[in-house]
Amino acid sequence: MINKINFLIFLLLIPIFILAQTNIKEIRILHWNDLHAHNLPMKSTKKDSTGNSTTYFFGGTSNMLGYINKLRNSNTLVLNAGDDFQGTPISNFTRGRSQIELLNLFNLDAFVLGNHEFDYGQYSLDSDLSIANFDYLSANIYYNPKQSTFGKQWVIKNINGVKIGIIGITLPDLEGSTLPKNISEVKTLNTDSIIQAGITELKNEKCNLIILLSHEGVDDDKLIAEKYYNDVDIIVGGHSHTPLYQPVIDNGVIIVQAGSYSRWLGELDIKVDIDKDTVIKYYGKLIETVMDSSIYDKNAEEKVESMESVIDKELNVVIGNLASDWHASREKESNLGQFEAGVFKQKTKSDIAFINGGGMRKSLKKGEITIRDVWEINPFGNDIVTFSVTGKTLKQMMTNNILLRIETALDNKELEILDCTGLVYTFDSGLYPSDTLNILKSINVNGADVDDNKIYSIATNNFITSMFNRFFGKVDEEVKFKTTGLIDRDIIIDAIKEKKTIKSRLEHRIIDISKANKNSEN
Repeated sequence: MINKINFLIFLLLIPIFILAQTNIKEIRILHWNDLHAHNLPMKSTKKDSTGNSTTYFFGGTSNMLGYINKLRNSNTLVLNAGDDFQGTPISNFTRGRSQIELLNLFNLDAFVLGNHEFDYGQYSLDSDLSIANFDYLSANIYYNPKQSTFGKQWVIKNINGVKIGIIGITLPDLEGSTLPKNISEVKTLNTDSIIQAGITELKNEKCNLIILLSHEGVDDDKLIAEKYYNDVDIIVGGHSHTPLYQPVIDNGVIIVQAGSYSRWLGELDIKVDIDKDTVIKYYGKLIETVMDSSIYDKNAEEKVESMESVIDKELNVVIGNLASDWHASREKESNLGQFEAGVFKQKTKSDIAFINGGGMRKSLKKGEITIRDVWEINPFGNDIVTFSVTGKTLKQMMTNNILLRIETALDNKELEILDCTGLVYTFDSGLYPSDTLNILKSINVNGADVDDNKIYSIATNNFITSMFNRFFGKVDEEVKFKTTGLIDRDIIIDAIKEKKTIKSRLEHRIIDISKANKNSEN
């Protein structure tokens, strides 16, 4: 009798149990970021446990779309965290329109504008976005001509019975990463105010889940999580090109990012209690998009190949031979940067030349050099600019640059290196912050100590001159810039054609005495 009673109780409880379970909903989020127009698969090599090397291809538009379609189900949210523009010639030739056309294939739920979406100018971007079939977001970037934000501030998606609010945030320091002329009609709004306003609006709309689609970088995403952990559930990020192989949890906020160049697709599976508006369980990972003939999307491949075929003939021309690998680096001196700065110096007949490490977007293995390689190394097509300063001002510029790099490093950030030709200088970081006036220990131009009263001519690109204070700080002398009409990659192509064989050896021209002494002691 007791068993029968227990069984009846069990039967009565089943509907209650089922009802409770219906309030737990499953959602899959697929995400990627920072493609930088790498629409074609890229080649990589890896070694197995025996030391044998295997070459394989990954990424590209058709491959990424194939993986998304394979993993997508009716409970899926598809998000892109920005910087689809800029990085390969097709993006430059079409001024970004190629990337919007390709993103239209993905059935995207939301895309946040990255800083590189503005590289062809605000008007070009506005035109490109007119053909987008997806929601593009940019809550903190205001566009004066339209008297509105450049994209929607937020959107709401209903997925599997879950009401999901998505706020889109573009890099707040747009002025520090984009040429001023490209954003002359753009204003950056206070990010904290915008996020708080979005949270308030989405809560009023009874959203179960709030996602921040962020193009700020993982460090800033963590700061946001520390401020808004009571309201923001998930941050899907981009900008820093960080492959988070597992989600980072900061104050309970789930932070994900999928590297760059479509090498990885991020997958985040969550269970949401819609009664409590809470993520109760999650599992996230990165999936390497290894080329697989059974996965890639053939229609996307045909569209990419059609686009590329228009420019292939011009770009695949061999112009020279590289005798040793070129290494690009944002933070450290590189033989590639020194070679390109040398081209600027020689072409303009200047005493010194600078190039910013972050402006060179690709290393290159020794062998043939094509026009395409130069375009991919130098995708921005910067103007060459010249100016002249006294030796006294040059010392002030380099002292400021040293201090700026030290201070940004202390903030766990990196001010990109300025590779130089014609200039060699030493400094002692051990004097910071006690004796900053004497931190520059020696400086010479073309083998001779700098004379305070002598005039020195300098060549660089318009990115550096447009952000002079960011790289060189404030100086006492008035500096006047002259645009030469030369484009960086054009004169680099000409220099390679002329030299035919390029031998690039890294020379240490920026020397920190403190670090050099420590290395010698070790």
